[in-house]
Amino acid sequence: MALTVCDRLVDPKLPADAEQFAPPLVYSTWWNMTQACSGVTGSLAAVTWVKTGEILRDPRTGEPIIGYWSAGSNRIVLVNTAVMSGGAVRHEMLHALLRQPGHPRNQFLGKCLGTVDCQGDCITDGGAYPRPPELPVLVTGSSIDITMSVEPKNPSATSNDGFFAITVMYRNRSPHWATVIPARSGLGVTHTFSFDVRGPAGGVSSGEIGFDPSETIFAPGEIKKQVFDFSVGNNPSAMKLPLGNYVVRGAYADYWSTDSSFVIGP
Repeated sequence: MALTVCDRLVDPKLPADAEQFAPPLVYSTWWNMTQACSGVTGSLAAVTWVKTGEILRDPRTGEPIIGYWSAGSNRIVLVNTAVMSGGAVRHEMLHALLRQPGHPRNQFLGKCLGTVDCQGDCITDGGAYPRPPELPVLVTGSSIDITMSVEPKNPSATSNDGFFAITVMYRNRSPHWATVIPARSGLGVTHTFSFDVRGPAGGVSSGEIGFDPSETIFAPGEIKKQVFDFSVGNNPSAMKLPLGNYVVRGAYADYWSTDSSFVIGP
């Protein structure tokens, strides 16, 4: 369901229950994140936001989608369940900043990889991964640096709509193009970035699976990152954490960082 359609030059007819809404406060933070990764600036106030409870469908395939950006009026339409989904919202924000159809690889799978969601048709639309200038060497966890950050440093229920981000970063210390040998073999999937958070309500862990070479091949010294969006709440499995003290760590290919701590306040 995590698909988007973002190349409409004429505004399509809105669903019957379509409702325009004012962007929540956290959208300003997400807009700034998207401007920073893309290197493109624009006006958040120029975007019109619409939500719907109906199913949106790709007019080309009939497949369900969670939202789209329309070039006709610089309008973003989202299904209700995606309105507060950071990666999906930032995906559409990137389209609004680029003001162009399609999913240019250098942006969606390059500069903004890990900041905006890009799977399925987004990857296909970006075109083939460009061949590196040398065959990537295989490295282990001893050749990579894994760090992480929490932003804001001390999240609060009353700040930024209660949203905060845990960002896991990987740096290739090898002087060569490289691919990481997973810490665990035989999984049948390619694990990329993961997180593990432990606090007063227990813990929650999750991660990403690599579907494109851009997620697993690193240039010498290259840093990649993955943003995991959280909010203050009482449902850890839904990335909603209650107030309290937390210990968090991040991983790439199942090689884990050292523990860090943060506090969620009222």
